[in-house]
Amino acid sequence: MSYRVFWHPHAELQLETILVNTANHAAFTRAAKEIDGQLASNPLRFGESRFDTVRIGFARPLGIHYEVLRDVKTVIVYDVWRTDLRRR
Repeated sequence: MSYRVFWHPHAELQLETILVNTANHAAFTRAAKEIDGQLASNPLRFGESRFDTVRIGFARPLGIHYEVLRDVKTVIVYDVWRTDLRRR
């Protein structure tokens, strides 16, 4: 089962900001590609449910919030963040 994956403009900007502000581009690019692959192939096995159709998933060093629209086989990534930084 194949799903279309769309990154909300807000999430695209977040990912771009992460990439601009890190020296380790390879790890973050690899994680983003892994996320895309997991979401396209089987988004319901990636991550876990949070509420209704919204889920959370991780491909370290990235975390995402995303929504699965099963009826149209579409996934929307709403937020992305670094998991390797401590929050204060």
